[in-house]
Amino acid sequence: MTPKQKEAWDLHITGMSGRAIAKKIGINESNVRGRLNGARKYLDSDAAIKGAMSSVGMRDVSPLHSGWIKSEGASLYFQMPRDKSANANVAEVVREAFNGIPACPPIPSPQEFSGGLLTVYPIFDAHIGMRASAHESGEDMGNDIAERRITGGIGQCVASSPASEMAVVLIGGDALHANDQTAMTPKSKHVLDVASSFADAVDVAIRTFAACIEMAAAKHRSVIVSVIQGNHDRDAYLSIMYALRERYRDNPRIEVQRKGGEFFVMEWGRVMLASHHGDKAKAERLVMHMADEWAEMWGRTRYRFYFTGHMHHSKMQDIGGVQVEQMRAAAPRDAYAASHSYSSRSELQAITYHRDNGEVSRVKVSL
Repeated sequence: MTPKQKEAWDLHITGMSGRAIAKKIGINESNVRGRLNGARKYLDSDAAIKGAMSSVGMRDVSPLHSGWIKSEGASLYFQMPRDKSANANVAEVVREAFNGIPACPPIPSPQEFSGGLLTVYPIFDAHIGMRASAHESGEDMGNDIAERRITGGIGQCVASSPASEMAVVLIGGDALHANDQTAMTPKSKHVLDVASSFADAVDVAIRTFAACIEMAAAKHRSVIVSVIQGNHDRDAYLSIMYALRERYRDNPRIEVQRKGGEFFVMEWGRVMLASHHGDKAKAERLVMHMADEWAEMWGRTRYRFYFTGHMHHSKMQDIGGVQVEQMRAAAPRDAYAASHSYSSRSELQAITYHRDNGEVSRVKVSL
């Protein structure tokens, strides 16, 4: 490996964070991650490849993907092992996301609230880290804009909603536009327009959702936070979930659910609430799964609601005793959506339920 890669790696294996290494060496965190990824690739290489590189004075394995090793008696073709830097980067950013996060001081409980009421703040498809420009899609988008529009929209929703006994901040998947530094969707490998480094997008997402949670906590006696997986942030959503848990470790009124995964479900009196990002199953199948997986809860409740996202446009339908609502995205269109004639609008909502009577009020904020 190169001297610079070795310098970063030697500090990394002592337990130093990427942020601390960057400060010590005097470079930015993105460069630190690049050097660590190069060091990992070198260490994962076969000894014969390292020997061949050394014989020609080559130290940096990063650009190497295949080649021939030749000796007097034989020639050997090789391919480098699959690049693991994306997964390593996700793990590193997850660690950095809650490394040294200060606990939020206890937020005073509101003096007045309406018992029996629950307000849900669904935030679907925020796509923080996405880049869009007005001349391509009709609206500019970057990290700063995403933070302002989401915190401003949720602020309006909180201000206009009743002071319910409980609130749910439901971060319903694709909170992040990209899952890692490759700027591609995890499964289909579609290239994404990104506004910043992956680490910067994670930082903005944590700060944005923390602001939303704290606005809710100032109005409602208790707050449940659920962060579920999307198709864009299949692994990276965990960085948001664990960072928020760490931030609110001293706030017993705020519960950041740790279970992770693809589903959210809860019971509020005669009300049953469930959610999935909506990328893997149609509404009918989700309802059947809901009835089977949580059959006892289904039997105890009368009013049942299911939230999905993914498609970025609004759709509501009654299926087998469940009101299934596909939520509009918090993010605007990007160039891909505009070029395919998608015309959905951005929106945030606050939906309030009475434990005995189901939905009783709703606030909508267009973004």
